[in-house]
Amino acid sequence: MTLYPRAIQSTPSSHKVDPSVTFVFEAGGSMAEILELGERFAEHDHPVLIEGETGTGKERVARIIHGLSSREGPIVALNCSAIPAELVENELFGHVQGAYTGADSDTEGYVQRASGGTLFLDEIGDLPLMQQVKLLRLVQEGEFEKVGSSDTIQADVRFIFATNRELAAEVDQGAFRSDLFYRIQTFSLRLPPLRERKADVPLLIQHYLWLATEQFNRPGLTFDGDAHKLLLEYSWPGNVRELENLVFRCALLSPSHIISVDQLPEQVRSNDLEYRRQKVERLRADLQREERELLEAALHVSGGNQRQTARLLGMSRGSLQHQLKKYPELWKQYST
Repeated sequence: MTLYPRAIQSTPSSHKVDPSVTFVFEAGGSMAEILELGERFAEHDHPVLIEGETGTGKERVARIIHGLSSREGPIVALNCSAIPAELVENELFGHVQGAYTGADSDTEGYVQRASGGTLFLDEIGDLPLMQQVKLLRLVQEGEFEKVGSSDTIQADVRFIFATNRELAAEVDQGAFRSDLFYRIQTFSLRLPPLRERKADVPLLIQHYLWLATEQFNRPGLTFDGDAHKLLLEYSWPGNVRELENLVFRCALLSPSHIISVDQLPEQVRSNDLEYRRQKVERLRADLQREERELLEAALHVSGGNQRQTARLLGMSRGSLQHQLKKYPELWKQYST
């Protein structure tokens, strides 16, 4: 098992990777190759594009790249999907006093807050087309104007972008500007989903169990054999984030230090044959109860007349009698 960035903490002290930003992966696996490439990207100030599904760790990679770079300023993160279109420029560039009603003073945008460091723009694919024009100029020319000002400001910032969309497809559909795409995708990383990193799953389980043990003061936490098997077989649509949350939830709520299948959420247990059999049995019992209630209600409305009951239920009298015979109490009460 490799814990990243522990593997690089013996390198020169100029590196400033946040120790809390940890990646767990199999040595020599796909994530090892990606992070090695990220280290090489860190040496230069070119924009980096990180692609991957939600929960794969795009922001963690961005923070590692920033930490390994020579930039002394902070890394500042902005989620583009969380900003209304009309506020994007104000958030990115800031405004001057009097720019609009309520603008009582000059403000700095995210670009200036990240001065000397890195601006991490998450969900870049959600940025409206009109605002993509402004961003292209910022990335390409390194300059911008605050809202309400004509004074040009030089930006001293390195850009890292992330998206869970296929930007190439978005370009083909006209949803993302091609000039911006080609400007930011030269140095790109694709983070694989956890279902393509099966060898990393047991390492991640072990890692997050250890963290949960420390956080909740519950020594000896472990999954039993059946639960561990289901975790290995699960497809993890929410990726590493889903696995982390699941382990912490089980660690906190399990009555025993040995976490059993019963403590796993339903979406994981649904892979278990015995669980599926029990679920079918529960559904069958629910169906029989509802069927009995329906028959009883229809017979009551019809005064016990089988012909009227059958007509009410849209079936023949023979079918009704067949259904009634499954419930001896009803058959005894209404068979005449």
